[in-house]
Amino acid sequence: MIRQLTHRAGEHMKTAQQVADYVDGTLHGDGDTPLSTVGSLEHASSGALAYAETKYVDRIAASHAACILVSPGNIPERTVIVVDNPRVAFARAAQWIVPSTLPAPGIHETALISPEAAIDPTASIGAWAIVEAGAQIGRGTTIFPGAYIGTNCHIGEQSILYPRVVLYPESQVGDRVILHAGVIIGADGFGFVFDGEHHLKIPQVGTVKIKSDVEIGANSCIDRGAFDETSIETGAKLDNLCQVAHNVQIGPHAIISSQTGIAGSSTIGREAMIGGQVGIADYCRVDDYGMVGAQCGIPTRKRIPAGQVFWGTPARPLKDIKRQQADLGRLPKIRKEIQSLREEVEALKSALPSNDS
Repeated sequence: MIRQLTHRAGEHMKTAQQVADYVDGTLHGDGDTPLSTVGSLEHASSGALAYAETKYVDRIAASHAACILVSPGNIPERTVIVVDNPRVAFARAAQWIVPSTLPAPGIHETALISPEAAIDPTASIGAWAIVEAGAQIGRGTTIFPGAYIGTNCHIGEQSILYPRVVLYPESQVGDRVILHAGVIIGADGFGFVFDGEHHLKIPQVGTVKIKSDVEIGANSCIDRGAFDETSIETGAKLDNLCQVAHNVQIGPHAIISSQTGIAGSSTIGREAMIGGQVGIADYCRVDDYGMVGAQCGIPTRKRIPAGQVFWGTPARPLKDIKRQQADLGRLPKIRKEIQSLREEVEALKSALPSNDS
């Protein structure tokens, strides 16, 4: 039996005035303009809400959007909502206008649920999902088909676990967490010691704790702590294909882009930003508000100071990298100058009297 999908947020159709009130903006134009979807400034259809940052106001006239979020200043002659930050207001409004479509509450007949699991009646458990003994699943949470919830796991309210998500035993997930397809929470950390002949496995007996409002992209892996806890704090966002090793601590609202790997016991601070394909070795620190550019390599125990921007391998302050890159660009010219100076020196040497004379 296939359960019907249901909207879990408000009415689908909004008016421009309702959206203006929702984002605390000022409406100019027709407040009754219906808004049923969202889109980009260039490709939005009629009935769509779009936004225009200051540098793109010249594109407003050609847009087919029904209503546009704009910054204060020159107000175009059409239906717009004036807000301080159009991009932020658009993100808020988009979630309201186009609500998530999720399965209705209930447990699919093919799901395998331990009688010792505690599942809120408003939760949704999809086909062939497995929920082991001692697991707890909170109000309004959705578990998509094929997910595995291990022994004594805890999942809070209004969270979403997409297909093939795996939670190893004892993993903890907060409220409103989104785990995309293939995410693995709580696998063993990469802990081994060499005894001269063999690599001996160090038991990984810690846990993983994911706080509320975290989102983790598809096929990312969050390893359990070796003895303590791997933690991802409130509001952090991880892109697809990220690897977070044992005992890593990720601070509130940090942003980590795809294909980034973070080795054991490293710490990422509050609102830090990590670019794509960054490699962070063990025991590193990216302090609060630090920024690490794409493909950066951070050696063991390196620290990125608070609020600074680093790039390159090994990681160095961006201002230093720019200076070095400029110097590299001048190398061909410098090489020619050195060669010319060498030739002049040789010519001067040839003109000197010989020691034999």
